[in-house]
Amino acid sequence: MNNKNCFDFLRFFFAANILLAHLCELSQNKSLEFLATFSNSSIAVQGFFIISGFLVAKSYTNTPSLKEYFIKRAKRILPAYIVVLLFSAVTLSFFSSFSFLDYFTDINVYKYLGWNSLFLNFMHPCLPGLFENNLMCAVNGALWTLKVEEGFYIVLPFIFYAIKKSKKPFLILGSLYFLSLLYWFFMDFYLNQPLLAKQLPGYIAYFVTGIFLFLNFDFVLQNKGKLLIASIFGLIISNILNFQIDILYPAAFGTIVIIAAYSLPFLNNFGKYGDFTYGLYIYHFPVIQLFRQYNLFEKYNPIVMAFAVILITFFFAVLSWFFIEKRFLDRFKNKDIKQKMAVC
Repeated sequence: MNNKNCFDFLRFFFAANILLAHLCELSQNKSLEFLATFSNSSIAVQGFFIISGFLVAKSYTNTPSLKEYFIKRAKRILPAYIVVLLFSAVTLSFFSSFSFLDYFTDINVYKYLGWNSLFLNFMHPCLPGLFENNLMCAVNGALWTLKVEEGFYIVLPFIFYAIKKSKKPFLILGSLYFLSLLYWFFMDFYLNQPLLAKQLPGYIAYFVTGIFLFLNFDFVLQNKGKLLIASIFGLIISNILNFQIDILYPAAFGTIVIIAAYSLPFLNNFGKYGDFTYGLYIYHFPVIQLFRQYNLFEKYNPIVMAFAVILITFFFAVLSWFFIEKRFLDRFKNKDIKQKMAVC
């Protein structure tokens, strides 16, 4: 498989898109409403799940054992995730309306840490004395996607097992694709439960699109011009017809994302200095919330404050990569190399 791609850029682009969308929404400042014209967090999340399906499927097929596969997945997500939970709970105590004693003796701090460590962020999203007058009190509303991502990691081996047993990948992946869209329709339109629609089953369509494109990668590259035109046409049809169950959109959007990853060679080295995407994603929300709590978007120039949010978030993202994420990933790589040398 061709390893020259710009997935690092696309993931960073989607993370930045989410940051800007949340800046627009959470700041509640009219001067920043223009950000909504070119940022959309839902589309960015869909892009993440498509890339995840493609890359995690690739990782799974290149990993010799199920144990190593899960270790790889855990080391990519868990260390930085645990740090951001603990860091938020401790650091934000300085900005709480509660005293230190009242804050750290409040059961809600430990409920936050407990539920969020289980990826059940919706069970207890807030910390005591924080963001009470903001649009929402959630400390880090962006973390909800990570339980979906972790769920994908768990179901992927079952998907490949079903494909191996049936020898019908199109049937397996196609069934999951349509069941996912039916779930979304049932929850969102029929039951009017958009939060439930956004859980794992509702996004499987994007994840399996990434898997399907990985399994048919050679065909995709050989016919990328035709597929790109067909996908763009599919998106246009989806936008014009505006179906309640949008059958074309995940497949069309997914195809465009994966083709783009292998069609922009000038961006192939985007991540040579580090992969700051994850840090950007998990730190931006509480930073925006803090700025909103102290009305900094109103007290000062909102554009300047928006740039300050971006710079602070990027600072934490860089620290997260070099001091947490990279160290755990390198540790796994070094261990893997030593094991191979021992076998030789």
